[in-house]
Amino acid sequence: MPVWLIKLLEKKGAVRASGVIPALKHLLELSAPTEYAYLCHPDALHVAKVRREGGFCGYRNIQVLAAHIIGTQTEGWKQFGDDIPSIFDIQDFIETAWDRGYNVRGRIETGGIRGTRKFIGTPEAQALFSSMGFPCSVQAFRTSNEQDVNAAGRLLQAIEYYFQQGAADCLTHKVRSTQLPPIYLQRPSHSVTIVGLEKLKDGHVQLLVFDPEFQSSEAVTSLATKTTRRRQAKINRLLEPYRRSDTHLERFKEFEVLYLTQKPSIIDL
Repeated sequence: MPVWLIKLLEKKGAVRASGVIPALKHLLELSAPTEYAYLCHPDALHVAKVRREGGFCGYRNIQVLAAHIIGTQTEGWKQFGDDIPSIFDIQDFIETAWDRGYNVRGRIETGGIRGTRKFIGTPEAQALFSSMGFPCSVQAFRTSNEQDVNAAGRLLQAIEYYFQQGAADCLTHKVRSTQLPPIYLQRPSHSVTIVGLEKLKDGHVQLLVFDPEFQSSEAVTSLATKTTRRRQAKINRLLEPYRRSDTHLERFKEFEVLYLTQKPSIIDL
C-alpha cells in the first residue's frame, strides 16, 4: 500500500452517514410504485469510500456490520472498542483469524493482506466475525442450467424470507421495519450491504442497499422528511441510489451473502 494512501486512510478514515434508514422508511411510505418494503435495524450506518481510496468495498461493508454490533452492544462488542474498526484494524483481525485456523485458504490465496490493497470477500468477513465470537452464516447462490430459477431470483427469495422472520408483527404494514442486522452481499467484482427489500406493484422485486461507492447525501436525511406524496419524481430520485432491481441482479450468475446469525454454516442453493 503506497504511503500516500496510508496517510489518506489514516486522516480521513471513512465517509459515514447515520439516519439513512428512517429517511428511506419515510420515502418508501410515500413511494407510489411500492407495494411493500422491509428495512433492517434503523440505526444501520452507511459507510462509504473516501475519494481515491480504490477497491476497499469489502472493508467498508464489514464496517457497516461492525457498526451494528457496536451500536446494539452485541455480546463481545467491546473487542471493536467504541468506534468502527479501520481498514488497518480489519486487516489485523483477518490475519489473526487465519492464525486461529478460520478460513485459512484465504491466506494461501492472497499471500496475506496486512498493509496491502488486495481484494477481500465473504470468506474473509466470515473468518473475522467467527473468530471474534460473532456467529455468522454464509449462503451462496449460483445459476445452473438444471435449475428453473436463476441465482438472482433465489437470492431475492432468501432475502425476503430473512426479513419476514423479523417482521412478524408488522406484515400488514407498507414499510415493515425490523431490528435485524444488515447483510453483506458479494457479487462478482463488488460487494454492498443489503439494508432492505422492496416489492413493487408491477411485481418486480429489488434490494435496498448501502453501496460503498456511493455516499448518502444530506438530501436523503434532511430533505426526505420534507418530501410530500405529490413529488413522486423527487422520491424516486432520492431512492434510486439505494435500489438494485431484479433486472440489474440478473446480470450476475453468482452471489454470496453473510448474515450475522446464531447458526454459522455455508449453504449452497
